[in-house]
Amino acid sequence: MTFASMAGLYIHIPFCRKACHYCNFHFSTQLKNIAPLVDALCDEIASEAPNFPHPLQTIYFGGGSPSLLSSSQIAQIFAAIQTNFQVAMVEEITLEANPEDMTLDALSHWKSLGINRLSVGIQSLNNSELQWMNRAHSAEQAIQSLELAQSIGFHNFSLDLIYGSAKKTLAQWKLELDWVKSVGVNHLSCYALTIEENTPFGKWAKLDQGLTPTDEHAEEQFHYLTQWAHQNEWDHYEISNLCKPRHQAIHNSNYWSGKPYLGIGPSAHSYSGTKRRWNVGNNALYIQGIINGAPNFTEEILSKINIVNEFLLTNLRLTRGVNLHKINLLFPGFTELKRPVIEKLIKKSLLTERDGHWIIPSAARFLTDAITVDLMIEEEQTP
Repeated sequence: MTFASMAGLYIHIPFCRKACHYCNFHFSTQLKNIAPLVDALCDEIASEAPNFPHPLQTIYFGGGSPSLLSSSQIAQIFAAIQTNFQVAMVEEITLEANPEDMTLDALSHWKSLGINRLSVGIQSLNNSELQWMNRAHSAEQAIQSLELAQSIGFHNFSLDLIYGSAKKTLAQWKLELDWVKSVGVNHLSCYALTIEENTPFGKWAKLDQGLTPTDEHAEEQFHYLTQWAHQNEWDHYEISNLCKPRHQAIHNSNYWSGKPYLGIGPSAHSYSGTKRRWNVGNNALYIQGIINGAPNFTEEILSKINIVNEFLLTNLRLTRGVNLHKINLLFPGFTELKRPVIEKLIKKSLLTERDGHWIIPSAARFLTDAITVDLMIEEEQTP
């Protein structure tokens, strides 16, 4: 897969110590298979490098739980990256880390490799909620892990928090955000709990075990998050992401800006601007394909409609909104085609036009997904 330009490199580590009850991402708890998969990752890096001639700006280790790899395994992946890609211009190297893995030795090694940003999966500071989610750490571990990382020189953090669960009250949510304010963190990723069908929560929800939160419950906590960000001068720059000024995540911001990226590992996605590719979401098939020199992936050539819908999907989630000039360049006649929908949304205060952009007002941002669907183009529609 050849890219004309490349902003980032994503490495997917599909292993976890425990299966969180809400998670539907691709992962495995069979940790005995880590070593052969790391070898396969390094082989895929080497095979993709000739099609990737541009300097890297960002590197992101996601999962799964990249932090459970041994120091030598992370170093092995770094060596493959440095051997095969131009890394002199890298600005941001992020590792997703869980509190139970953030030991002094691990943190020191990550820092020595050049990792300069940690995305820490805290999710909650309530032990009852953490146990209900089947998380492997406690609230105390979460707090201590952050303090330890700061003590050895990590200062660029993002914390993952979940809101809107049946176990989280508004009072608890306020306490968690107050704690964030007190500990010097500069970035948050906050997600409303969703009950996915093929997860333990999804199976239990079918038995009516009181798991499914109401939309009103999640919306109340989302609006408090928006209020908290405004009061504390944080930039709520993407619907699920907030930061102190000048601390936006470079890697993810490049995704949302439509810049190309390369994904390495099982189920990892790549995007070139005109094509999308995703690796097989099965560890054994992924490893075997790499060993056989026949990587197992699916590739899609994006139609004009695919491209404009992707542009809407990412940009409506951003505070800056959709650039009207650009969307009409991508799909000439878009504004006229969707004018009845646009006027309806504006009349309902679900969309506003400002400085050449369509923007979802703060009060309506919780409804972003539904608004986006209304604006998307169906295959049979033409300008």
